[in-house]
Amino acid sequence: MSFICNFCNNTFSQKFNLQRHLADKKCKSIVSCDIIKIHDIIDEQKKEIERLKQQIITITGDNNSLYVNSNNTNNIHMKVEININPISKLDIQYIEYVKMQTLIEKYDQDRVNLEYYKDGTKEKFTGDKVNLLLSDYIKDMICNNEHPENHSVKYVKKNPPTYNSIVEDTDGNTVSVIKGLKDTCELLSDPILDKLKIKLKEFISKYKRDTEPEFDYTLYENAIKELKKELNKKNVKKALSSVLKNDILNNIELKLSIIPVSK
Repeated sequence: MSFICNFCNNTFSQKFNLQRHLADKKCKSIVSCDIIKIHDIIDEQKKEIERLKQQIITITGDNNSLYVNSNNTNNIHMKVEININPISKLDIQYIEYVKMQTLIEKYDQDRVNLEYYKDGTKEKFTGDKVNLLLSDYIKDMICNNEHPENHSVKYVKKNPPTYNSIVEDTDGNTVSVIKGLKDTCELLSDPILDKLKIKLKEFISKYKRDTEPEFDYTLYENAIKELKKELNKKNVKKALSSVLKNDILNNIELKLSIIPVSK
């Protein structure tokens, strides 16, 4: 290995010799004595790095790694490893308590507004609203563009709707499962339901003591009890189906595609 002086381009066989070359001020380059020139060089390097970042504009890949390519003449090839969480191990800590708070407030508002309907009509309208609220929450769990590590579900084709899901088998190994819409909903509904229950439990633990001024827990206590009943596999499966059909299937970024990178 050789070591090069960045000022005069002299080559040294040992790093110690290069360090002594600089420390003893033996470098003959005028740049080494001109702090303004040194500053300008560093500034140009920073601009070059930023320019290269701007060139990286396309991302394609499979579930476990993304390949980033530049589209200008001097192609830059970077391999960005992203470990996709299986559906049972989604990391949703980024979803703040306010998300569940908003869900509960909207659920309570519509629950009260529908009290005057006859039982059958009320049940229909309430069910539709629960589906909409849960769909919005589930979308943030598995379709959030800022968290590709949670893109555990991607579509393979639109007709008929076919999806690739990252799950764990009975031995704890991460595997890909390709199924249609109905079977994918069946496969994913239990782990999604578990995550929703965890987030609701976290919310209750935080606000039940009524120490948070921005949310009056007692005011929504009945709504929370009702929501717990609504939080079941049937409703989650229905909401998940909506996300798969309306969000994942219509997002090209969530299409499974394996594109090899030229060496």
